[in-house]
Amino acid sequence: MPDARQAAAAEPLSPGQIVLDRYRAVERIALGGHSVVYRGDDERLARPVCIKVFHKIGASDGLWRTSYEHFVQEAFALSQLTHPNTLRIYDFGHLPPRDGDPPDRGLPFQVSEYMDGGTLSRRVRIEGPLSVDDATAITVALCGALAEAHDRGIIHRDIKPKNILFAGTAGGRAVKLADFGIAKATSTEDIDVRRYRASDTRVIAGEHVTMLSPRWAAPEQLAGDPVGPATDIYALGAVTVFMLTGIVPFAAEGAVEAQRRRERAADVIRALFDGVAAPPAVVDALVDACRYDPADRPRDALAFADALARAARRTRAPSHLTPVPPPADGAARPAAPPRPLRVEDAGAVVAGRRCVFVPTDGGAADVAAAGGAVRARVSIVPGADGYCAGVKGLSCFVARGGARPSVAVQLFESAPVEFVQPNGEVVARADIDLGRPAAGHRVFDVGGVPVALSVDQCPQAVVLDFGPDAECVFVYAPPARAMGSARATGRRRRSS
Repeated sequence: MPDARQAAAAEPLSPGQIVLDRYRAVERIALGGHSVVYRGDDERLARPVCIKVFHKIGASDGLWRTSYEHFVQEAFALSQLTHPNTLRIYDFGHLPPRDGDPPDRGLPFQVSEYMDGGTLSRRVRIEGPLSVDDATAITVALCGALAEAHDRGIIHRDIKPKNILFAGTAGGRAVKLADFGIAKATSTEDIDVRRYRASDTRVIAGEHVTMLSPRWAAPEQLAGDPVGPATDIYALGAVTVFMLTGIVPFAAEGAVEAQRRRERAADVIRALFDGVAAPPAVVDALVDACRYDPADRPRDALAFADALARAARRTRAPSHLTPVPPPADGAARPAAPPRPLRVEDAGAVVAGRRCVFVPTDGGAADVAAAGGAVRARVSIVPGADGYCAGVKGLSCFVARGGARPSVAVQLFESAPVEFVQPNGEVVARADIDLGRPAAGHRVFDVGGVPVALSVDQCPQAVVLDFGPDAECVFVYAPPARAMGSARATGRRRRSS
């Protein structure tokens, strides 16, 4: 192919070009084997976006066709997923046809949210191994994303550090799982395709196309056996080992040695943690996730998340509120201890507020308050530095601290918000409190009164305080209920 044509093919979009009448390409930020990625602007909603355009030189070969199919498949897979830790796709379309394209349509492209915090691979490379708390928070968040995907019958098949993205702000990081339904197509001339062939592997026109990443793939993928949720749990377990040690646990020279390392996964993983400040219970949870037989791994992604979180919590403070000793005569009397509150206490009145508990479903909960004037969707988004809260107006707009109203806001720290009608009228105000950790509890301020929720019952919670004589809404993620729902789904599938 002439150099000029190659250059044109490598740049399917030009800076300033607009697609779908609203997304403007700003600059190219990545060029891969099957796609070109641009940072863009959504001119209608004034937000940054990512525009990924399918691209492959030599469109007549079978490898191009397989990559094309998986690119389109990814867009449809992402469109079914709404979990806050899954990369959101906004739009999909085709560019105008060019020379060499099919006459009815040009190259397909996806428009998704823009993640400005880099990949997990880059983070570990720059910062080194992560702390147990950070790695656990990331893994638990990704387990939530996987649980939703598995519930919809979608297996990721290509979980690896480069497919885990961050969005960074001054207040923390949000983590997202990307590249659903697609894996890089790589030539396997030096690999025994019979060993690597799986349900996500194709052999087309004499070319071996491996639709997996061998360094992270589960044994059943490498052996050509059926894949399932346990396949993704294995890969995420291996990625968590990488987060904590900085080492790819099953990297090896050749397919035979790679398989042997997987057969000895327990010994391999324990050896990597020699000298690493990680609790033995955390290592045990990762060994279980990377068992050779899929049947020996955690039953689902939420079970893995629960096991890892419990193992990490064992090394933290005791799960009771420390009593405050009485002050000495003449000494300043300390503040009153936090008032314990449980989900069963719904309806209790604290500082003139009626307490309402609303559990999340799929990471979010719909809230009605202020006499029905406010309807909002509140999401709890786990991240590398704890979690943040998303508040989306369903009947109004949302504004943070007097800022310009928008469809939704994301809070990495406690802050007041206003709920605004389209005509600009403020219909309600609420203080959003993400709480603070305190000896097995999380403490929230409700009208000046500290209230403590047990992390065993509400490991993640956000409070919306609408003020005196109104509601104080506790939005919480109950792990037991979430896992019970996942188990029920699994039982229904097995019985069908």
